[in-house]
Amino acid sequence: MARKSLSKAANSEELNLTSLIDAVFLLLIFFMVTTVFVKATKLKVELPSAVHYDKLDQEKKLNIRISADGEIEINSQLVRMEQLPTMIRMEKTRTGSSTLIITADGDVPHGSVIDAMEAGLSAGVEKIDIETEEPDA
Repeated sequence: MARKSLSKAANSEELNLTSLIDAVFLLLIFFMVTTVFVKATKLKVELPSAVHYDKLDQEKKLNIRISADGEIEINSQLVRMEQLPTMIRMEKTRTGSSTLIITADGDVPHGSVIDAMEAGLSAGVEKIDIETEEPDA
């Protein structure tokens, strides 16, 4: 009789999965919290690096991106160089910002960046910043 009760007890034991489920949820929360969210843009730009730089305030600004093949984007709108002063003026009144941030690929000719700066100045921009990438330490 004792054997029957032991075999019934051995068969009725179940695996407790509560701690395993807790560990899986903790991993899920960890990966959700540490995920990096990247803002999608239309142009891929490889930034040059700079050792000394000032971080900018996160307010509405006029952002110009210039890709290596010469495409220009202002606040996520693709434009041509001749349209740039007009678009800067329109975005300046829309955002209320007078700071222009130029993000140009490291392979962009210097003249294209100068043309973008002159377009900003002709549109009445008061401050122009060039975005760079912080070098790996």
